[in-house]
Amino acid sequence: MRPGLLRDDLAAILALLPPLAWLWPQDHWVASRLLFCAVLIFGWQALFAQVRRQGMGLHGAVAAMLVALFAPMGVPFWQLALGVSFGMVLGEAIFGGRGRNFVQPVALTFAFMAFSFADQPWRQGPDLPLIAILPALAFLVITGQARLTVLAGLAAGLAGVSALIAPEQMTMLITGTLLLALLFLTADPAVSGATSLGRLAYGVLAGGLTALFAASGPVFGAVVFATLLAQIFAPLLDHIAIVIHSAWMHHRARRLRNG
Repeated sequence: MRPGLLRDDLAAILALLPPLAWLWPQDHWVASRLLFCAVLIFGWQALFAQVRRQGMGLHGAVAAMLVALFAPMGVPFWQLALGVSFGMVLGEAIFGGRGRNFVQPVALTFAFMAFSFADQPWRQGPDLPLIAILPALAFLVITGQARLTVLAGLAAGLAGVSALIAPEQMTMLITGTLLLALLFLTADPAVSGATSLGRLAYGVLAGGLTALFAASGPVFGAVVFATLLAQIFAPLLDHIAIVIHSAWMHHRARRLRNG
């Protein structure tokens, strides 16, 4: 495993400890969910690593912590097993593992859960204060995992669409749950674009869709579905960004040649 990836995974794990500690007094099942998800996710990763003769990292621990945090209290573990297996295998493992996927596997997990098990409040998310998420924001920005162009686009998209459809919505959207989901699901560097302009456009699209969906449903569910839709378009946005950059460079070169 490359040192840079290990550093990023360790930073993400440390960033998730404060929200887990905050949630623990309200939901004692969070530790059981974490252990269950970690065993299951590392099991799938070990299987695919063995088949492909690849190494393993600590990203599975980050995914397990996210699922344990966002899953509803008292959810049946068999539902959790199906959802996690679907998200991690079809969202990441079959594409070759971390960095080769085009959607965020934890977001895919919760989208699958919301559609498959409507008897559970999968779209609700936990009640987390902003103060519990601020260390995560600092860790991810400092280590470069949450790119500033994506975060700027998310803020612009959220504010812009909210101002258009429901200005009072912004005060309701600014929660720890929203920030945590945006940081780890939407702003995941593996699936949020490869060019600066593409990342900015991706952030605007994801933020705008989140504000639009949140106007008629729970905030966490809005982030999940907005994230998946935006990530589908991320490669197209990168392609458009490359075309624009190439056209600009060609135009600039012609101006320089012509004096």
